[in-house]
Amino acid sequence: MACPGGVSWGGMRCAVLGGGQVRRPRAGCFGPVFSRDVFTTNVMNGRFFSRAYRIAINVFWGVIPLSGHALELHRDKASPYDLALKGRLEGMAIDDVRYLRWSELRSLPTTKIRVDGEFVPGEQEVTIVMLDDVLTKLPRSSDADAIISFCNDGYASIYTTEFMAERRPFIVLEINGEGPEKWPPPGMKFNPGPYVISVADQFSPGVSKIQDAGHKRPWGVDTLEFINYRERFARLYSGALDTPVESVKSGRDIWINSCFSCHNVPQENLGGIKAARPIQILAMHATYNPDFFRTYVRNPTKINPMAKMEPHPHYSDSQLEFLIAFLKLTATP
Repeated sequence: MACPGGVSWGGMRCAVLGGGQVRRPRAGCFGPVFSRDVFTTNVMNGRFFSRAYRIAINVFWGVIPLSGHALELHRDKASPYDLALKGRLEGMAIDDVRYLRWSELRSLPTTKIRVDGEFVPGEQEVTIVMLDDVLTKLPRSSDADAIISFCNDGYASIYTTEFMAERRPFIVLEINGEGPEKWPPPGMKFNPGPYVISVADQFSPGVSKIQDAGHKRPWGVDTLEFINYRERFARLYSGALDTPVESVKSGRDIWINSCFSCHNVPQENLGGIKAARPIQILAMHATYNPDFFRTYVRNPTKINPMAKMEPHPHYSDSQLEFLIAFLKLTATP
């Protein structure tokens, strides 16, 4: 059987042997040579071996068996379209990395929706899998209550369990019936793969109108980190930032759901690095040159014609003051 082709709005290269597909055996001196996938698909999924023996074989082949879960975690990256997973997953050290195949994600229950101008002009049909449906098939630790998505250009986005429950983000697997290997779709000037996470009014009315909704719709996603929110973001809630002052709390919310995507906290290896401007630099501008900071946030090219940062003209004076109040305290012990 042939793999579904294409680079999804966040696709990964279809694993040739995933999803029960069988590769044509290679001829050899002693007959056909079978891969692990062929072996497990045609033999081990039957009743020929005990469960303990199947687990031992899977470990030998570098697959982590997930009791009670539908998705396997692979030790090795087989394709540039594999989705990397790290963080708070059962049976893994925090700095370990495992991988999911596109074909395994495609085997989950999916939904087809029609969108207008999402990727190219006109209407397109996209095949999606809900992000929380994927997470329920993975061995998350009991205290993992958020994920951070990382993109191949250094961009990052945060999704808490509360956001996922209310706003229903999803992963696009196919566009107009085409999966990872045929991306980008005709008419699109860049490749948004390997993965894209998005939100839509079809599942959460009004989500497209929330502030900075684009930060919840990253493309080029290649890694998901499972975290405990308060532990991972502890630095932004401790010291001088451990305060009931509403302006600081509001500024922190803006930072985490927007600025965090491109500006990191290097001491904690937290946040995106696309801008190559960590939080300390923004805090310096906010503290010592707030007028410069306000102007740059709203209209970066007014100060630097070569600026690549997206403008935020929708930020009100109050929101900018909240952000400045938060940033000032990030430099305070």
